[in-house]
Amino acid sequence: MKRFEVGKLYSCSEHFLMLYPDKETASAGAAFATSSTRAAAIALYWSEFDKPVFYCNPETPLLVLSADKKYVEVLNGDKRGWFVNDGRLAHHVEPV
Repeated sequence: MKRFEVGKLYSCSEHFLMLYPDKETASAGAAFATSSTRAAAIALYWSEFDKPVFYCNPETPLLVLSADKKYVEVLNGDKRGWFVNDGRLAHHVEPV
């Protein structure tokens, strides 16, 4: 697992990173999408369950608010969200 440090900036340089409103939704959702069309479709799907899911464009800075072995909470502009820290992200989310 990649270690994320609280207070540091990161970005997902190659993909649209999905950010979920809570840990449970993050665990059930996709970690990232390869296109804005796919990211918008994932966000629309979750909106039907009253879960405000959004995505970050590649290279958008993310401020880490909290992190444990499995989940990372970030601030992206004025939006706060969670993603799962698993092997799928290890090569895509890097320090700014």
